[in-house]
Amino acid sequence: MLLGAFVGISRADTITLNMEGTTATIPKGNTVSRQIFNIPAGIPGNLSLKLKWHAVNIIPNTFNALKVTLRHGTAIIVGDTNCFSVHSTRDPKCSFSRDISQTEANRAGTWTLTVTNNSGDEVIGFDIDKGTDVNPLVPSFHSLYTPDCPSTVVLDMEGTTLTLAKGNTQERRITGISAANGDVVLKMKWHSVNIIPNTFDALRVEVMNGTNVVESSTCFSEHSNKSPKCEFTFASGNRPPDQWKLRITNNSGNDVIGFDIRKGSDINPLVPSFNSTYKARCP
Repeated sequence: MLLGAFVGISRADTITLNMEGTTATIPKGNTVSRQIFNIPAGIPGNLSLKLKWHAVNIIPNTFNALKVTLRHGTAIIVGDTNCFSVHSTRDPKCSFSRDISQTEANRAGTWTLTVTNNSGDEVIGFDIDKGTDVNPLVPSFHSLYTPDCPSTVVLDMEGTTLTLAKGNTQERRITGISAANGDVVLKMKWHSVNIIPNTFDALRVEVMNGTNVVESSTCFSEHSNKSPKCEFTFASGNRPPDQWKLRITNNSGNDVIGFDIRKGSDINPLVPSFNSTYKARCP
């Protein structure tokens, strides 16, 4: 099986991240967890996370460290790091830059920041951007996500071309569609096994994600002279990327051979050159 390939990437405009709720107050000895919003599912890119807070102490500009962990679902992106507010005079600062891979972007689960205050002071005003903080020592900043916007992905079907006997049904997994909402174009071709050349038989095709039927039609090969053709154009939605498949039923009077979602190595001159594709809708 071949894997779907990205054809070039470009950077999109940065996305400003939000933290669940208002600024956090963290008493000494306590831990708080807050969700981080606006990191797009299925789109790889760069995560730039910065944190600020203030220690409650009679001595002005007292700086204390917090222990920070960032998770995406069960995956640890930043692990148990002791660091200081971005406006502190002490290092290391709580300023993190992480490249998020396609695999990580596809992972299910929320982005969660867990912060523990093991210092001797209560903490107030904890946030991932300056916001309305009036303290002049805090620089203006945001936490950001900069997506990598992939170009068109050529999709692949599990295994080799499909042979389907009359009266039978088979399923084949489709690879290359990510977790991000995007535009899918699926086209299909096959040949009927018949002594009469260029016999065209319809198949029942269902495009599925898990057990959900997303699109379906009884339709003809891409090179057929009959309509409708097996061409599906739809938005993928934010669905699990590893659950896309086709369910194909042959209710015709002939076996079919060479079923595929691209021309591939098909030498039949009637079959036009084509691919099935996916393009993520990059923010």
